[in-house]
Amino acid sequence: MVGRPFLPKALWTQLLWVTTVSWAWALLVIERLLEIHAAPLRTALIALGTVAIAASASWAAWRFSRSWLRYLPWLLLVGVAARQWQRHALRQEYERGPIRLDRPAESLWRPVTTTDIGVRYYALGSNRISVGSIRIVLLTDLHFTLALPHAYYEHVFELVAAQHADLILLAGDYVSEPENFELMTRLLARHWPARMGVFAVLGNHDLWTDSARIRDALSAGGVTLVEGRCAHLPASIGKVALCGTEAPWGPELSSALDPDELNLVLSHTPDNIYRLAQQGATLVFSGHTHGGQIRIPGFGPVVVPSRFGGLFDQGHFLVDGTDLFVSAGVGADMPALRIYCQPELLVVDLVRP
Repeated sequence: MVGRPFLPKALWTQLLWVTTVSWAWALLVIERLLEIHAAPLRTALIALGTVAIAASASWAAWRFSRSWLRYLPWLLLVGVAARQWQRHALRQEYERGPIRLDRPAESLWRPVTTTDIGVRYYALGSNRISVGSIRIVLLTDLHFTLALPHAYYEHVFELVAAQHADLILLAGDYVSEPENFELMTRLLARHWPARMGVFAVLGNHDLWTDSARIRDALSAGGVTLVEGRCAHLPASIGKVALCGTEAPWGPELSSALDPDELNLVLSHTPDNIYRLAQQGATLVFSGHTHGGQIRIPGFGPVVVPSRFGGLFDQGHFLVDGTDLFVSAGVGADMPALRIYCQPELLVVDLVRP
């Protein structure tokens, strides 16, 4: 006697439609709609789209049950899988490893890594500097919040000081909620231990909250903002430009960079890498991805807020001749929790051959 199926065929079909179309919609939200600056429009599009997906999936499963369109969910699955495979191949082509990792040991039995901060070290040669070396420390996605212990942030700044940086670069997202502005102001009002200066751009959360207040806090701490412009280090150090872009949420670099200079570019999101490579960026420093914030051991990040998915989630990549450094960041947001994803500083040593 043949038993009855666990679920009727019609219900399986509906589940397939709901799962596949919802997945495709989620990818669209993550990779495109989150770039929209206007919060009401962004929220409305996401909400309306979600409701439309929920309302139409069952109808489509019934309506197209005898049409060639019944194969649409499978076509979507094949398309998404093909794109993910292409990105995996690109990552293998682009990715470069660190010279050293200094961080707490990872354990499968200790998934919460919210404050397990570590350091990734990289080294590159450059004949455009006049000094023996320049040490750059990248600090990004602080997301100051009372949900994390104050001692953690103090430890972060102690770790920054221990690197003896020449340059400190801040790649945005200092605060997400207005109630954390006071904490942010206190923590940013400090002496930054960088011999050649501290440079910063804002991130999407900064531009979505109170960007003027965040700029004031950074300026009060002696930080130079490079929003859509370039600053130059003293000629005695070499031909070094420090530039910043906040695209797609804020000011962008709209012109080509001087090919005779060492162009260090701050971009909150790594999604600008291809355009910046065309403009002549030598090194690009980014955050925004949080390394996925929640990762599955052996698989990688669950969600990455990037139009390229997990391609540039964290690490060092050589893209069209431009070195891209993406930090998993220091803080965490929505929620203030990291799973199998350690916070980090990036340290890059530029060495004159």
